[in-house]
Amino acid sequence: MRKNITTLLAMAIVTTSAMAEDVSAYLISASAPLSDVQSKLESNGFDVLATTRNVITITNPELQASNTYVATLHVYVGGSDVRVQNPAYFGAAYLQDAYTKGQFKNTVAALTKALGSMTGSKEKLDSSDIADYHFMMSMPYFQDAITVAEGTNIDKKIAGNADIAYSLSLPSGALLVGHKLNASTNGFLSTLGQTANSQILPYEALVYSNKVLMMNPKYYLALSLPQLTMGQFMKISSIPAEIETDIKKAYK
Repeated sequence: MRKNITTLLAMAIVTTSAMAEDVSAYLISASAPLSDVQSKLESNGFDVLATTRNVITITNPELQASNTYVATLHVYVGGSDVRVQNPAYFGAAYLQDAYTKGQFKNTVAALTKALGSMTGSKEKLDSSDIADYHFMMSMPYFQDAITVAEGTNIDKKIAGNADIAYSLSLPSGALLVGHKLNASTNGFLSTLGQTANSQILPYEALVYSNKVLMMNPKYYLALSLPQLTMGQFMKISSIPAEIETDIKKAYK
């Protein structure tokens, strides 16, 4: 009996290990001139919403159908490589139980045609951990969104605002808004030694009718940079509040 139990436990461990799958947060391809990358993305079905600090924000109908933050992807064109947010990673995080593996396969295929062969980044999580991700006990989940503003005519408040990089109307009627952060706030990537991951910005918020919601920065930064330790994040302990302040300014 003991032998049978041991065998069953061993089989369970092997089965669980076989099912486990790491998913990279970013897809990486060879570097190219910014204008060439933008042109190739547009030629392969992507609309370019903005180019901010060598980060190209793109969308397409498949992404927009998600009606959440993965309606856009940020593509950072660096000197050594090109990094794009992986829709499989961020889609699983934002859509959670509604996410289906392979849901964004057409988008990934179009990215491959535009950018060439891509590899997964070292920033990764186990697929089973992404939907319910939080950095550690007492830290926020995706659901712990911050209300940025409430009121009428919110869309008019951001029209022509220099702090807004772009806005995108989604099929659900929500508005996805990309925000530029103050230069002092933007410096957190340099502090962390993560300027090669500049594709985590612009920071986005969702406008639902008369309410503006943003992901808690303590969630979004940890999700976007999952390889970093608490000690590293402590170096930027003031940044989540600064991001919130920067975004709230746009709706006053």
